Amino acid sequence: MKKLFISLAVLISFTGVSGQNQGKYNPSNIAKGIVITPVSTVDNEANAMAIQKDGKIVVAGYSNTDFTVVRYNSNGSLDSVFGFGGIVKTSLRCGDQHTSAIAIQQDGKIVVAGSTNNGTANDFAVIRYNENGRLDPSFGKGGIAITSISDGDDNASGVAIQTDGKIVVAGSSNNGSNFDFALIRYNPDGTPDPAFGTGGVVSIDIRNGDDQVSALAIQPDGKIVVAGYSNTDLALARFRPNGSLDATFGEGGKVITSIRSGEDEASAISIQPDGKIVVAGSSNNGLNFDFAVVRYNPNGTLDRTFGKGGMVVTLIRDGDDKASSVAIQADGKIIAGGSSNNGLNFDFALIRYFPDGTLDPAFGEMGIVMTDIRSGDDHANAIAIQTDGKIVAAGNSNNGSSNDFVIIRYKENGTFDPDFGPDSK
Repeated sequence: MKKLFISLAVLISFTGVSGQNQGKYNPSNIAKGIVITPVSTVDNEANAMAIQKDGKIVVAGYSNTDFTVVRYNSNGSLDSVFGFGGIVKTSLRCGDQHTSAIAIQQDGKIVVAGSTNNGTANDFAVIRYNENGRLDPSFGKGGIAITSISDGDDNASGVAIQTDGKIVVAGSSNNGSNFDFALIRYNPDGTPDPAFGTGGVVSIDIRNGDDQVSALAIQPDGKIVVAGYSNTDLALARFRPNGSLDATFGEGGKVITSIRSGEDEASAISIQPDGKIVVAGSSNNGLNFDFAVVRYNPNGTLDRTFGKGGMVVTLIRDGDDKASSVAIQADGKIIAGGSSNNGLNFDFALIRYFPDGTLDPAFGEMGIVMTDIRSGDDHANAIAIQTDGKIVAAGNSNNGSSNDFVIIRYKENGTFDPDFGPDSK
């Protein structure tokens, strides 16, 4: 099948600006927008976040080898009615386990997705919790659904809930020689949906080489859009509600975009109210990575009203700058979040763009906010926008020996929110 290749490296909107550095974390400013949660003494990593309708913030990741979910009250304090002191850890198997994505159902139940090792390879793993953090026994087996797609590694990286309550999980599956895009749709009870693909599973080979899904989103019409990379280029695919490729998107349902001659990766996706698709990730400039944001029209063509030719690449500093998340404000402004290397380690980095792709100077310093939390690596892996416009970023911060969960809330202008933290009222 012919695939659509878009190569417009010479038409990239390129910016290079030093961002506002909010300063290092110390105990005296813990109430000034930053909350650090040492879930355990071993390595902890927060990879995904969702905000409940009541304003509580749910962060998912892993601690050592356990699926881990932490819920915070709207002021940043741990929610004592959730799990044990605000924290839930779930061990599925003895091998490595990795939580990558989270979604909250209309009834408040929490769904997390990731992978668990079966002794020889990884399988898709989905867990559903009741609102109090207990496993939901009406889902899968005791609240857990594990699905093996292939004999090789199957890694889930995105999850979304349909309006009918069905759960779509996307990731990658090894076909024996390389990885393919893979999706599974579950019924609300955790069983694979036979009306989707083959027995609930869809596996698509984008092209020769590794094809990895990083994120997915569901359109209002029920179509499913996934974003990731194929070999060294951005790759998107759109599926009809039955799991077949949508021929009205790109060529045969697939779009491949080469930003520059180096490696390009898509890490996050969001769909605008007008149906345009925003993808954030990173693009290699020959030495290191820069933030990259690409916007597509609903049919998969590049939106030439955004940046130059539909693309914006932003160099923050001389080291690696990688976007891992994206969110769209009510006014159409786009926020990309991730990490930037300061020469010694990584800091939280957020960039806000106008709807046309230009940097918003009202945010931080010329559109960029950087936060050096502690002396080790700080990575922002997820961002979300509250209904009041405040911006929440979640990820991990190194304490010198291991990582801790960290969550920061910023005001609309990119400064710390002093009402967020354990000492807040």
